[in-house]
Amino acid sequence: MKALVTGANGFAGSHLVRLLLGRGWEILGITDDIRLNPHLSGASDSFTLEELDICDRRRLTSLLEAFKPERVFHLAAVTLKDFSRNAVEELYRVNVLGTQNLLFSLLEAKLEPVVLVTGSSASYGTMHSADAAPLTEESVLSPETVYGASKLAQETFAASLGTGTGLDVVRTRAFNHTGPGEGPKMACSSFAKQIAECEAGRGDFITVGNLDSFRDYCDVRDVVRAYLLVATKSRAGDVFNVCSGRAVCMRRIVELLVSMSKMKIRVLEDSTKFRASDVSYQRGDYSKIRQQLGWEPEIPLEKSLSDLLDYWRGRLREDKTHTGSRSAERRTLE
Repeated sequence: MKALVTGANGFAGSHLVRLLLGRGWEILGITDDIRLNPHLSGASDSFTLEELDICDRRRLTSLLEAFKPERVFHLAAVTLKDFSRNAVEELYRVNVLGTQNLLFSLLEAKLEPVVLVTGSSASYGTMHSADAAPLTEESVLSPETVYGASKLAQETFAASLGTGTGLDVVRTRAFNHTGPGEGPKMACSSFAKQIAECEAGRGDFITVGNLDSFRDYCDVRDVVRAYLLVATKSRAGDVFNVCSGRAVCMRRIVELLVSMSKMKIRVLEDSTKFRASDVSYQRGDYSKIRQQLGWEPEIPLEKSLSDLLDYWRGRLREDKTHTGSRSAERRTLE
């Protein structure tokens, strides 16, 4: 199998690339920043990583014509950094126009791969009662964030274009996912990184935002298994939730991570980390993907968090080693 993976060296993308390589796939990866996740670039002779803008129509079409993927995993997306005009325009440009450019490039190259468009549970919005039934694929889509609105526009456009042109588009709506390699701006990873820094002697406390919200968390390695199943086993037009089916309080996540450290760590609230757009409660239902494709989450949250914390411990050790090597090199030169 030959696969195109957009956002290939991102958090989920890098895990997907490793999964596909382990199954013998040949992969062309696309990224807008080749410096991200540098260890992935030389992972295998079967993996090529190209740096380009997802909206670069001419170069993207040329790559597609040469590579001829049988499956396309479209993971490239940006989240909202702030509510400035430039940030919102970039969000829309990449998430919506980037998807449009990818699909039209496939059509113009006269290719007929299965295209997986990875949507988000942010398209559902919040559940206003913890007693409400979990969100299914048939639940009302009512995003409450600009990011959620962009992901809904992305998947709606992709599904409509697929129906109108015969392009084989399938979709997922992944709920929150975490695990090793997650970026430091995401909640679980921010907590884990701060704890690892405390263990490295950089303090004895971590700062947190709103810990009273509830999220449905999966391990990223389970999520990319679902992506592979959807891209290879589902039918054109299908959409699947990818989730754990359980809502966990963010306070519990912090407690679990802190308990994994041997040192006493204080947890301090930081009002600047509270966001008005935070979803207060969300829980998904993965019955459809379990019944039709046989997928269900396998990795417990405790292991996801433990592996994430170990990831940051390793990153800090690497940084310390590199810093020490540079210092020794300077002393030698002097």
